[in-house]
Amino acid sequence: MKYKKTILGMSIVLFVTLIASFPLFGNGYIPTHDGEYHIIRFIEFFRMLTAGYWFPRWAPTLNSGYGIPIFLFHYPFPNYVGAFMQGVGLNAVNAFKLSLAFWYISAGFFSFFWLKKLFGIRAAALGAILGACVPYWFVDLYVRGSVGEVCAISFLFCSLMLLEYRMFIPYAFAIGGLVLSHNILSLMFVPFLLGYAFLRDRKYILGIFFGIFLSSYFWIPALFERGYVVGLNTVNFREHFVQLYELIVPSWGTELSGQIFGGSKMSFQIGIIPFIVIIGSIFVVHKDKNQSMKRLYGYVMVVLVCAMVLMFSWTSFIWERLPFLSFVQYPWRFLSMVIPVTAFAGAFVSYHLKMRFWSIVLIGVSVLFSYSYSRPVIYAPRDDHYYLSRVNFTDGTSSMGNSFSTIWTGWKSNRSPYMIAVANGRLVGDFTRYAYLKKEFTVFSDNGAYVYTPILYYPGWKALIDQKETSIDYATDGTIRFAVPGGNHQVRVVFTQTLVRACADILSIVTLVWLLGWGILGVYESRHRHSASG
Repeated sequence: MKYKKTILGMSIVLFVTLIASFPLFGNGYIPTHDGEYHIIRFIEFFRMLTAGYWFPRWAPTLNSGYGIPIFLFHYPFPNYVGAFMQGVGLNAVNAFKLSLAFWYISAGFFSFFWLKKLFGIRAAALGAILGACVPYWFVDLYVRGSVGEVCAISFLFCSLMLLEYRMFIPYAFAIGGLVLSHNILSLMFVPFLLGYAFLRDRKYILGIFFGIFLSSYFWIPALFERGYVVGLNTVNFREHFVQLYELIVPSWGTELSGQIFGGSKMSFQIGIIPFIVIIGSIFVVHKDKNQSMKRLYGYVMVVLVCAMVLMFSWTSFIWERLPFLSFVQYPWRFLSMVIPVTAFAGAFVSYHLKMRFWSIVLIGVSVLFSYSYSRPVIYAPRDDHYYLSRVNFTDGTSSMGNSFSTIWTGWKSNRSPYMIAVANGRLVGDFTRYAYLKKEFTVFSDNGAYVYTPILYYPGWKALIDQKETSIDYATDGTIRFAVPGGNHQVRVVFTQTLVRACADILSIVTLVWLLGWGILGVYESRHRHSASG
């Protein structure tokens, strides 16, 4: 009987999330702030994977073909999912839309099973649906198009679920997935999960660190090499604080946030139903006789209050004194915390009041209030050709205003007329190899030549002459140039690992092997004990 109730509760959550994400399954294109950037990255990431580069860090065809290290800094996990969808036949546009839908629906699924462990099936269904109808979800889905944030919120719920079910190894992998999904949201969610693990099971604090080490191949190079690029953070957080009325009064818009935008800017509302549910939970907390649950409730509410406070301009002195907060970029990003808190508060209230009729009413009203937010403007269908045939997409940097580049040069607005140019010499025959990250060719000159490549210099790029590394001149325009002595010489220009990247890769691999070995040994010991007892 309980199994059937679980299926019913899960089906209701699935039905609601499918209704909310239904536009993402259509053929039309949904215009969003970041959507086109993600589509271009999906295409480029898939291109690199199909060329045999399993952990892309360089985007060779962007920036007018000069390349940029955007995948060193742009969270990779959503790109892998997008690449998988392209691999099974979807175009990048549909892969992007279905990725949003997949992670949103998955978040509802994980939320239900997390709350089911805490409060039971009925309360879990209500809490998961209330969480899925928080307005900020639809800001991310249909206004911002932030596939990384949607993915990260899903991994947050997945982590909470796995902790409650005491699944340590999968929990560590979920933490790693969270960091790889959105490096900014992980700065917000990981501290929250540390406190949650401290209250629920302190062993899982170790699991968080395992997850962080697992994802180190991404975040360590991004942290240590951020000084070599510009445009990583072009946002002035001072322009993106919210007003109290914006959190309370329902509103909707599709414009960007900031002081230069008016009444049609994106919504910062908490939501009427989430606000009522969160306030209502305060009046039922006294009914809970479980001190552990009371502490957990208190912790969740304190986290929410802190998140809300940090969105107001009078906390700017905190933002100024805590440098890591500047990485959050937008103070309103803390609205992400409203989603899990609403889900938790909704289940908490439902569990203590045990009023089925009002639970059904609350679900209906919540869906009704959020329905209009889940019906975005839809344009005519677009496919990959739409983007690949337009210079502003193929020759850009896949970032706002094409601001992303290296510290040695800005955006290259024009493509190079040559693949390789040789001054005072010549190429001998064809290229031995001309791959995305490796160019091999022969240069001949009488008295020495100078090679020009339309490749942006970045640490890791090397020029080798007859297998010996030579110095690169990148001071002129930020591209790779180098001298070749007289005679006939084999030349290679190749993108390699730096010491930081190699060490980070090793740390990720060691952590992966450790977790897999730990998991395999755990299964073996469990079976051995079972067979011995039998």
